[in-house]
This record gives sequence, structure tokens and C-alpha cells, in this order.
Amino acid sequence: MLTFKSHFTALFILLLAVSFTFSQAVTNEHSIKFENPTTATLVGENGVIMRTTNNGANWEEQNSNISNVLFGNSLKNGTSMAVGENGVILRSVDNGANWSVILPGTIENLNDVEVIDGGIVVVCGNNGVLLRSDDNGETWVGITTNTTKNLTDVKFVDNLTGFAAGDLGALLKTVDGGLTWAALDMSFTNNKFNSVEAIDASNLVLVGDLGKILLSNDGGDSWYGPSGLMYESDFNDVVFFDVNNGVIAANDGLILKTTDGGYSWIPSVMTVSGDDYDYFSVAFADANNGISIGRNGIEIYTTDGGDSWTENAPGLSNLFTKSTGKRLLNVKLNQNYPNPFNPSTLISYELPDDANVNVKVFDMLGREVASLVSSYQKAGIYTVNFNAAGLSSGVYFYKLSAANGNQNYNSVMRMILTK
Repeated sequence: MLTFKSHFTALFILLLAVSFTFSQAVTNEHSIKFENPTTATLVGENGVIMRTTNNGANWEEQNSNISNVLFGNSLKNGTSMAVGENGVILRSVDNGANWSVILPGTIENLNDVEVIDGGIVVVCGNNGVLLRSDDNGETWVGITTNTTKNLTDVKFVDNLTGFAAGDLGALLKTVDGGLTWAALDMSFTNNKFNSVEAIDASNLVLVGDLGKILLSNDGGDSWYGPSGLMYESDFNDVVFFDVNNGVIAANDGLILKTTDGGYSWIPSVMTVSGDDYDYFSVAFADANNGISIGRNGIEIYTTDGGDSWTENAPGLSNLFTKSTGKRLLNVKLNQNYPNPFNPSTLISYELPDDANVNVKVFDMLGREVASLVSSYQKAGIYTVNFNAAGLSSGVYFYKLSAANGNQNYNSVMRMILTK
């Protein structure tokens, strides 16, 4: 069982600093959830969190205090949660006005979160990570899953029954509110599943890469596929309004709808400029009004249950574009290469503006082991070599800090030294 270690706390308090921006541009948006018929929150790259209270006519950016990619979010009973890369969890109890960074003791990417009743929150992530909180996300424990497969999506039917899906056919089930999980028999497939929809305890839908859909009407004991469906696009998210009607958000500008419980699917009518968009998430306020989001900040809207979609939010004329909040384009810190490495690796980053730059390396205890850059640099692309010949094998973190006037940026990534 994972516990919250003091050295881990010190490390992440040091590394997960407040991030601001140098300029504005669109970013990928990964997850959207409704909290009532007009209010929704989305999360995405660079720690972006956006909230609308009028079905997307306007979006307000919220201060997440981090620059990590956020992959999943959930809202219920006044608690808002978001999760992302390097094990970061965010929590708000005031509609996103303030977010606190909570560190549950893992550096694995966290992919999805589900807030259920009774103060219970469940998070899933890479390498079989499942975390559970029973105090609305303030403290966390790790749950044994007996799998190392990446878990991409978690969904609860009620306070007790839930499912977690992921890579290589992974599908777990809990019947005690997430305290224990058992693997369902999915030995017939090794597909990557990106989303699981639990319509009720019996009716389940799985969607994944390369157009994969699986349906179950007995709680996951047996599965069958839809009729005549042939798509190669990755299916990223699925939602159902009831046992018959559902929508899939997919890559390549594709949205699909079913009215017969998933047995057959038809493409939605898209009045969107271009078919090269990838839709990562879809959510509905009710059976008619929904929003789908995805790559490069695309947001599309439906008012007819997913039959047709447009880039214009409800209530806005086609003569006007929707009003959105800022999109963040932060300094870009890349993954080191090679990784794992021995003993040298290259760290690269991109500056959109001139800035004072520091690049430092820390060990797992948060101790600085190297200072690679400390200078004023012009806008551009930079690469710096890190030689760890004098260090022992293990996980290290490199942190980029950049300052330009009153604007500051901090980002951290991990690397593995193997000797």
C-alpha cells in the first residue's frame, strides 16, 4: 500500500512550482465533465483548467498552479478533482477558484479520476496504479491491483460497483467502493481500451484504439461486438444517456452515435472546419446538449443528442465565433534522450521568448545533484548534456525554470539512470 512519504513531499513541493505563460496559443484538451446542465470543466496540457457556466459560450481559465499535463477530471457534490502526469492530483472545493496540489506518493502518470458519494474518490494510472481516498481527495492510499498494465479510465455505477479499463485488454472490477479490485477475463483480446462506460451494473461498453468496441450485458462476464462497424480511427471516449443512446468521440474528426445500445453506430453530421481534428473527450449536460474537446483546443457542440455537431456554442450565431479564455503556450521542456541512459543524456527545451533560464537535476530525496544552465537566453531551441558518471542508478528529476519580467515558468520531468 502506498503511503505519503516526507521526502516525496519535499521533492514535489520543490519541483511543482506555480506556472505562468509567455504567450497564448491553443493546447490539447483531454477531459471534460459536466457538474450541472450549464456548467462544465475541462482540463488539458500545461495544467490548463477551463470552466464554463453557459454551455461553452464563454470559458474562464482557472489557476491550476502547475504545468503538468492533466489527463482526467471529475466533479461531484462540490468537490472538483483533476489528475495528470508525474502523479499529480489537484483538488478544489470552491468551483475551481482555488486548486491545491496533492501528492499521493507515485510518479506514475495518472489518467482518470472518479468522485463518488460518501467522500470517496478513485484514481487510475500507468503501471496498474489505483488510488483511493475516503475524505474527498485530501489523503490517499494505493490499492493492490496485481497488474502492471496502464489503466486509462475508471467509471462507477454506484457507490460500490466500478470498473477500470486500460492497455492490453485490462479490465478490473470492484464491488466494495474501490477497496479491492478483481481482473475480469479478457484473455481473448490485447486491445488498448481508452474508455469504459458502465450504463448500469450489467450493461458495459468498452472503446479503444483502431476502432475497437466491445459490449456486455452481464457485467463483463461475456462480450460481443457491434454489427458491421469498420473504422481504423482510435476511439477515445464513450458516454451513454440510457441503455440505448450513446456517443463515441474519436480521432480523425469522427463522432459516432448509437440508438440501439451500441449494436450499430452511425457517424454524426459535422459542420466543423476540417476533418483532421482528434476528439479526446465527450460529455453531456442532458440527453440533448453536449460538448466534445480534443487536439489543438477544438471544442464542438451538439443540441440534438449528438446527431450533429458545430463549432458554435449554443446561443451563438454562426456569424460569431465562440468566446474562449486563454490557451497556454508554455516553454516546452522535452523528455531527455536517451531514457533510460548511461551515463549521458541530452535535455532539450524551447523558449518562445527571451528569458532567464535555470536547468537543475535532483535525486529522489529532492537534493540538487547538478546545475546545467544558469543564464539569460534568447528565444530558441536549446540542448544541454547531462553526464551522471558519478551518480548511482535510479530515478532523477530535471527542472526547467524560466523568468521573463513578471512571468515565470517551471516544469519538471523524470529520467532513469541505469548502470
